Amino acid sequence: MKILLTGGTGFIGSHTAAALIKAGHQIRLLVRSQEKMHRVMQYHGITIDDYLIGDITDPLACRDALEGCEGLVHSAAMVSTSRKDAQQVHNTNVEGTRNIIGEAVALGLKQIIHVSSITAVYNPRATAVDESSAIGTATSTYGRSKVTSEKLVRQFQAQGAPITITYPTGVIGPGDPALTEPLQGLVLFLKTMAVITTTGIQLVDVRDVADAHSRIFNAKPSSDRFVLGGSYYPWHEFVDTLEELTGRKLRKLYFPKPALKSIGWIMDGIKYFVDMGIPGGSESVGYACQWIFADSSKLKREMDFHFIDGKQSLADTLQWLVASGHLDKHLIGRLNDNC
Repeated sequence: MKILLTGGTGFIGSHTAAALIKAGHQIRLLVRSQEKMHRVMQYHGITIDDYLIGDITDPLACRDALEGCEGLVHSAAMVSTSRKDAQQVHNTNVEGTRNIIGEAVALGLKQIIHVSSITAVYNPRATAVDESSAIGTATSTYGRSKVTSEKLVRQFQAQGAPITITYPTGVIGPGDPALTEPLQGLVLFLKTMAVITTTGIQLVDVRDVADAHSRIFNAKPSSDRFVLGGSYYPWHEFVDTLEELTGRKLRKLYFPKPALKSIGWIMDGIKYFVDMGIPGGSESVGYACQWIFADSSKLKREMDFHFIDGKQSLADTLQWLVASGHLDKHLIGRLNDNC
């Protein structure tokens, strides 16, 4: 099948492109930077010859890119929790989704994957989320954009469009072109201090996300949803796991939920004026101290899916962070023996 992929220079998109090519599909990319595309694909040992330069916020570029394709993976998104990026986040995540998914449906593509986020169904008052969960209640910049996009895509599903929505949790693994927030958090934990608070953290390996997308294209086209939850850790167990893997004792500090949420709001104010280059803010803090379990039982059951072991995923991620220059090798301790 010939598949258009948006977000192909990103973390999920580049790994998904590699998985689809390995499965025998033809891939076309819609990208904004040819140079970045070649650089990112080099990590995967892939050369992409079929691509268009354009942006999903341009309806004409979306139509041109989809011409002649049978499938679509829409993974392009802008991830920012800064209020000053609100309009750009909305344009990319909402209007961009409206353009590319709308054009794909209008052209009658056989199979479409919309890469959403667990944020789209996040509700801090729930005990768990799965594919049957109601659309989320997020009101922050990024969260609101994902909730609005979710409503839009579900409308297309209700009209009978063959769209599968996937909901990854925090994505880790090797080969991240931009060092997304979960990986930034790992770097901070290893370099400075590990924060422990209420609830926990849920992480999925990017290679599992890509594998799930490939399996969806190998299945009969349908309108469906899958949570890609990966591994869940209470915060204290997560820090214990990092210490076990590295053989190091990490500096740790416990923050009760009210204190951490106050820090998040303060960071919002500072980051509105100064780009500190570190993860955090009220939205991130909210997920950290009010996380709800994302249940992947449906994916495991219907696709006989097995996630990469959580410890192995963390080990591979930390070793890649060293190899790519984001961490000094002494910070991963005994994992250096396996590099």
